[in-house]
Amino acid sequence: MGHRDTPPHPPFPFTTLSLSPDNLLVLTVATKESEGFRRFKRSAQFFNYKIQALGLGEDWDGDKETSAGGGLKVRLLKKALEKHADKENLVILFTDRWVPGGFLGGALSGKIEEYSRMRPSQDIRDKGWSLYLSPSFLQERINITLDHRCRIFQNLVGALDEVVLKFEMGHVRARNLAYDTLPVLIHGNGPTKVGRAPSHRGCQGLTPVPPLPLQDEALPVVLVSVFIEQPTPFLSLFFQRLLRLHYPRKQLRLFIHNHVKHGGEYKSVKLVGPEVRVANADARNMGADLCRQDRGCTYYFSVDADVALTEPKTLRLLIEQNKNVIAPLMTRHGRLWSNFWGAMSADGYYARSEDYVDIVQRRRVGVWNVPYISNIYLIKGSALRAELQQTDLFHHSKLDADMAFCANIRQQDVFMFLTNRHTFGHLLSLDSYQTTHLHNDLWEVFSNPEDWKEKYIHENYTRALAGKLVEMPCPDVYWFPIFTETACDELVEEMEHYGQWSLGDNKDNRIQGGYENVPTIDIHMNQISFEREWHKFLVEYIAPMTEKLYPGYYTRAQFDLAFVVRYKPDEQPSLMPHHDASTFTVNIALNRVGVDYEGGGCRFLRYNCSIRAPRKGWTLMHPGRLTHYHEGLPTTKGTRYIAVSFVDP
Repeated sequence: MGHRDTPPHPPFPFTTLSLSPDNLLVLTVATKESEGFRRFKRSAQFFNYKIQALGLGEDWDGDKETSAGGGLKVRLLKKALEKHADKENLVILFTDRWVPGGFLGGALSGKIEEYSRMRPSQDIRDKGWSLYLSPSFLQERINITLDHRCRIFQNLVGALDEVVLKFEMGHVRARNLAYDTLPVLIHGNGPTKVGRAPSHRGCQGLTPVPPLPLQDEALPVVLVSVFIEQPTPFLSLFFQRLLRLHYPRKQLRLFIHNHVKHGGEYKSVKLVGPEVRVANADARNMGADLCRQDRGCTYYFSVDADVALTEPKTLRLLIEQNKNVIAPLMTRHGRLWSNFWGAMSADGYYARSEDYVDIVQRRRVGVWNVPYISNIYLIKGSALRAELQQTDLFHHSKLDADMAFCANIRQQDVFMFLTNRHTFGHLLSLDSYQTTHLHNDLWEVFSNPEDWKEKYIHENYTRALAGKLVEMPCPDVYWFPIFTETACDELVEEMEHYGQWSLGDNKDNRIQGGYENVPTIDIHMNQISFEREWHKFLVEYIAPMTEKLYPGYYTRAQFDLAFVVRYKPDEQPSLMPHHDASTFTVNIALNRVGVDYEGGGCRFLRYNCSIRAPRKGWTLMHPGRLTHYHEGLPTTKGTRYIAVSFVDP
């Protein structure tokens, strides 16, 4: 065993042996096949070490967290040694835990004849394992040397700050910083059992991964549980992404806790709405228990509504890892916030791990054993019906539901894994989410820019930015896609919901000077407190197009006026010829000609050029002063809406 604070023992000589795997036998005590034991076996098999587990299936005669019951280990070890007593060159590596108090423990290695001399002087039935190995308890002094520099053995309790993971050539080793050594056997004893160890790429082949069947009907049944526990942006996107999962819907069941229902094509749907008043932890217990009670439920997939699941193959990729509990890495945009902890403090709370940033930023890629996961994870139904059969997984002391879940899992010696082998998606930021508007997502361009772009920016915008979808219907007038249908609809609905349209006359107290030369019936962006978000939109999406289409001009994307105009035959059908007070103007069509209205369009008088069928979600961009004198053509039926910005006035 190795621990730098352990009092030194008498300097017995240490015998250095040259041995092959054939001359080494690894013994350990395990009364059940826990995940920790299975990982121990895999790591030994990787090096072709022979393993013999002692006590499998036997009852533990004591509390495994105290010294009582340690006599079972001694009896099992003695019995095993008797079977190999005639093998003179056999080296025994016995691994166990370390117990505080200055005793040897954790692990020891030596020739079998040295073990045979370890005879206790008193009954060891109720004595601790470490007491059995203490010099005062043995009848005679034997050839034992303490590996206090951790050249072979490394205990983690009390030494977590001294041990880091060393990554080289796709392999990982533990390094003891105190003595600059590379121990061979790592012992996660005491509270460090809940810590993290890598199941990295170099060891990935150790875990058998059965291939998924090719036929949809042969795929395992998965219960998908959705939890909407607070006001959350982009819920429509959330469910669209679930629908895009590459998994047959007939093999999916759906449980939703909150007020949103999206089912139809799934095998079954259970909805628990806000009127039922089920608390967060209780709802999560309900979801897990639905899978636990259904023998046909092979996997339980829990997803919180603040997860942006952008990888359609996520469910298949997680299943293929063949873990009892596994989560895909999720992070917040531009931050190190994620859905896992790399380590825990002694009192069970967050602690920073040495490689947390590398895992979050995917500089180190693999499958990682972690002490805490949240927001999204996959659990085997068989685990829910065995190791995790307790029906209250989400309560533990005064912890919140996520921490309670992880504490209960650790308590059952079930490992939690996190994979960052793919980019699965990200977490939404809910910190500044406003709920005072009709369409609150419009205001999320700062907090959740990736989701804002997906929901509101036209799918062909990037092609336009590459010059592939830009038209020039009139000289120096450019036409390209910018908004989705949803963006157009929600902006119109937001304005109509606000309802305070201008009168369309020259007197206008909203602008400097209070007088408008060419008035329209409109609502300004600042009237709905949207000017900051609109400026962000101009900077992120209009400015890059401007610099490509007008080479040599670099816009500040500043504006004095940005507004939505409403044209109606019986209100204001058209607009007189005019110049705009801008370097260039952006004019976005917010609804569809021939469907929502008839007529309309824009005519540039100098060029006698008209655009009579503006496309919904497409913008016209043209110079504002001097050259592009223009007018709004009459709307003859229905209502026409456009969003106008006078940029760089």
